[in-house]
Amino acid sequence: MNNNNLEKQIRELGKANIQELPPLLRSRQDSIYASLATIVQDPVEKEKKKRIYPKIAAAVSAAIVLSVMLTAVYPPTLANALKQLPWIGGIFERADDIGLQAAQRLGLITRPNSSDTHDGITLSAEEAVFDGNRLAFSVKREGEGLDGKLTGVTIGADGKPFLGKGSIMSAEVLIDGVSMEEFSDGHWEAVPFLTWMEGKEQSTAIFQLVDSSNLGITKPFPDQFELTVTLHLNGIDTPYILEIPARKVTENSIVVPDMRAQAEGWSLTLQKLEYSPLTTRLLLNIEQGTDGDYADFNTLGFEVTDEQGLVLENISQKALLSSNRSQDLNLLVEPFEKHPNMLTIRGYLYEFEDPKSKSGAFKTDSSGNPVKHYIDGLEINVLVK
Repeated sequence: MNNNNLEKQIRELGKANIQELPPLLRSRQDSIYASLATIVQDPVEKEKKKRIYPKIAAAVSAAIVLSVMLTAVYPPTLANALKQLPWIGGIFERADDIGLQAAQRLGLITRPNSSDTHDGITLSAEEAVFDGNRLAFSVKREGEGLDGKLTGVTIGADGKPFLGKGSIMSAEVLIDGVSMEEFSDGHWEAVPFLTWMEGKEQSTAIFQLVDSSNLGITKPFPDQFELTVTLHLNGIDTPYILEIPARKVTENSIVVPDMRAQAEGWSLTLQKLEYSPLTTRLLLNIEQGTDGDYADFNTLGFEVTDEQGLVLENISQKALLSSNRSQDLNLLVEPFEKHPNMLTIRGYLYEFEDPKSKSGAFKTDSSGNPVKHYIDGLEINVLVK
């Protein structure tokens, strides 16, 4: 159901039955709706990080109580309409990303006010935030007759996957009218790519574009620019064009520690650490001994934790080979929720199901996660100012 039609239906039904709602309940309803309009929804809890906002929880609980009371007072038609109301809260604040949640909480997001409509389907850019390291923006889709997700395939009632009408097929971006290839001066290995994932609702998506200038062969994103996004949707011939104004909204802290660790034929150097309320960014150089197996580069990864052992989830990484035995890695992870005294970077190799193989399926644990073999001693502890 279209949200505008739903709201109209609720208003009309409310007028028709206003005499059935006691004044005290009417007053309580208005105050709760006013409260809900000025706060944010409790972000989705991660398994490792539980966050509770008492004010939000209380308001949501009040809304649930109110819904029950209205169901008893209002006729079934209005009660059903109330159940279809979208959940209160923005796309960023519902994302499983503490950087985007922080952007909402700190008032750093902007509203692009850009939309495009074709064949009765509208795409609109809802939110955007830029800290110099990544530009993130959210998109919402509205329209009739949509049976699939905005991103990726949908599993039908028969259990088979399908790509629904209005699902994203491809996307291209321009920075101030310049393509990513031209912006990167033709260095394909460092071209920033637009990536996206599904929001908490299947009609929403979160996009991000990550700066690659740490690798030293491309220029950094400007502090302010206009991003033009062209999206192609399945079943719709005309592409959608959205304009996203980007402006750096944070003062980032930068550390150049040049710290090094060596272990088991590997050498790891932390060349740069940069952090903001939205991201933590590291520039690493990795060198392999001459007797090492070059194929191990393909399964080498790094984990960043604070002094409490809390893992900062990976957002993006891009590697650039500087020689046959050396590579630079631009690693972007989520911000630390509470400012730590120290961060730890640990190197590991993924294990394969066949321990004698250097390819094939990864070995997984009981939760289905790839098993990591931490490289003993390949670890750097860096103080955070």
